[in-house]
Amino acid sequence: MTLPLLLLSGLLLPLTLFGQSDVTLVDAEGQSPRLSELDRQYIASRMGSFDLGSCEERVLREEPRVVFRRLSLDHAEDRLYINVSADVLRTSSLVIYAQAGSEWREYYSCDDTDLLPVLAIITTARVGAEERGSNAIRQAVLAHHTQLSSHEPSKLLARSDSNHSDTVYMDFTLSSKHPLLASAAPLLQAQSAVADLLERLVPGDEEYLLQPYLAFSGRFSQYIQSRDSSPVVARRFNPALFYRAWSSEDSWLDLGFAHESNGQRLNSAEAFERERADYQRRGEDPDFAVDGLSRGWDYTYLEWRHVWASNLRSQVKLAHYLSSGPLQGRAEEYNLWEDGGQQLRPRRQYDGVTLTLQYDFNRSRCFLGSHFVCFRELELTQQTGYSALFDNNTTTIEFTSDVFGLPIQLWGRSGYNNTLADYFDYSNSWGLGVELRTP
Repeated sequence: MTLPLLLLSGLLLPLTLFGQSDVTLVDAEGQSPRLSELDRQYIASRMGSFDLGSCEERVLREEPRVVFRRLSLDHAEDRLYINVSADVLRTSSLVIYAQAGSEWREYYSCDDTDLLPVLAIITTARVGAEERGSNAIRQAVLAHHTQLSSHEPSKLLARSDSNHSDTVYMDFTLSSKHPLLASAAPLLQAQSAVADLLERLVPGDEEYLLQPYLAFSGRFSQYIQSRDSSPVVARRFNPALFYRAWSSEDSWLDLGFAHESNGQRLNSAEAFERERADYQRRGEDPDFAVDGLSRGWDYTYLEWRHVWASNLRSQVKLAHYLSSGPLQGRAEEYNLWEDGGQQLRPRRQYDGVTLTLQYDFNRSRCFLGSHFVCFRELELTQQTGYSALFDNNTTTIEFTSDVFGLPIQLWGRSGYNNTLADYFDYSNSWGLGVELRTP
């Protein structure tokens, strides 16, 4: 046998063995959600390496009933069963049990991290003849985004801004999202119906998954040794409620409502002047009082992210700032008394239209021989206001590398929106630190 045939047979033999495994799926109504042959092969491959030794074990008196869905397959010398609830990806509520003769054994407290893709297949497989294609999108999204996951990237930077006298300070952003009503049966059915409709109406073979989310992003700055008592200054509080239509694990369309504020309290000329006087009395720069100016808006937004190639992504966000909203009330923006200004400067003149381009190096640019240092991602963001389009522009560039497994980021910005307190003030900023995100 020639070498190519040997290699080909080596690749096909595992698939043939996996395909012979009897993998079945049933639900509580006795129906059989459909599994593709690729799904069956993948499940058999993943479960073949699953170690039951990581579980606690006990003998059962009777066979557990099916609550939502049950997967069964051959595992070693036993017939193995996985009983799951509808929200198993969020709660890890599953039971693994095996039948050996007339005896049933239950396995619990298992390390089920490696089972997430299998659980995603079990919960997203469809019932009936209306199924179109595979469930790859649903499986991938639910496996990584059914519990708490990244929303915006979280960062920890040593940062400097030109309008802060070039003081280097520690700046950190925390951002995450969580699905809402992930196990509510009526909502799941409605979302599935809408997703099916989209798949029929939108040209192409794309699948869709609809899911509402609650997200929160916060930014805080600590002035270590450069200000008295090294204070932590709140920069941004941004809760958001949005509906996401996934078209791939990394492509989506969001429709959302959000509130954004800096959590500060100075909202009058008198309070601002008192704050300046307090700083002056303590021997500090009175301009630090700007950090305490209260800003806040409610806004609606539409955000579209799309993967054009395996390493190129784009993101467009359109936001509309409300003059009065249900959470904020009247918007708190720039006041003429702050610096003796002659003209109001609403937020919509500096923000609301954002375009982001991301290039992923896919670890193809590494050096030091053993992939210890690799280029990871290059991101360019252009931002402007929608009421004065391209009059007030902000450019941000981020370069991220893996250095011995640590995501080191070099960050720079020129333009506006440095902080919510001085969003209308032009500045140049830079930062060096780490960027953290979940898959």
